[in-house]
Amino acid sequence: MAYQESGVTAVAQSSYPLVLLTPAAIHGADPREKAEFRLPSLRGVWRYWWRTLQDEPHHEKLLAKEEEWFGGTRKTKQQSPVHLTLARAMEGTKKENILPHRTSPTFVPALPAGGEVTVTLSVRKRHQERLAQYDWHFQYMLHLASFGQRSRRGFGAVQWTGHQWDHVEEYGESLRMTLERIGAADAFSFAAHGRLVARREDIATPHPVLSAVWVGEGKESAAEVVKAFGRASHEANRYGSLGFVQGSQKLASPLWCTVRKIGGRYYPIVTEVRNHDSRYSEPRYERDRNRFLEIVGVRV
Repeated sequence: MAYQESGVTAVAQSSYPLVLLTPAAIHGADPREKAEFRLPSLRGVWRYWWRTLQDEPHHEKLLAKEEEWFGGTRKTKQQSPVHLTLARAMEGTKKENILPHRTSPTFVPALPAGGEVTVTLSVRKRHQERLAQYDWHFQYMLHLASFGQRSRRGFGAVQWTGHQWDHVEEYGESLRMTLERIGAADAFSFAAHGRLVARREDIATPHPVLSAVWVGEGKESAAEVVKAFGRASHEANRYGSLGFVQGSQKLASPLWCTVRKIGGRYYPIVTEVRNHDSRYSEPRYERDRNRFLEIVGVRV
């Protein structure tokens, strides 16, 4: 973390060099021709993951708190105290197959694996005491999230260069410590392998919140992990309990899948985000979820 003085524009800031582990199909101004790393997309994902740690059951109160953190016009009518900037633009025109598990490929413009970008968080001097909490929430997201199309199935996986883990146990401990710094750890139990994180009590919110995190079997390449995610989606979700799109009806998958490099191998990270919907207590959901986890190498 660095603090810089520049008169009335004094800011406190933190920089995050990120490396793409898998191609990222993030829509730009011309999504048919070019992908680009966009800050609005990043901010949207960050807000989503912030909400997964909020146990507030009332939507209006949740919205007011979210706008206090990130700005908004519906409740607080204020600018965001935190700002994101890029050191340089990141664009890509090469097309990648975002359905590698299917016989009929679907190619879209994407940012290539191995691409690097640096994102900086900054707050005005009067908000500098809040930077640490913004940092911890940002790092929480960087443990679990991906960005762009098919982000719930491993595309757009990024790793912060500050996240260097030699063993799965270190990754789990890093995630536990981050939740502790945020003040959310008491809601969960933790393990060294398999299901690293598990919520202790039933979920009572209308919005999806963090329920569990699993780590699967490491692979030689990130592409192998992404292919396994695709195969799991195809084989374990025959009835749509893990997400579906049918005309105007849509159910977002409660399983967020990403890839992280740990000790020279690439590991599938599967995060379950759930609300109080009764479908999650049905035997079919648990059976399909466990089959999904087995296919990506999680010992259920």
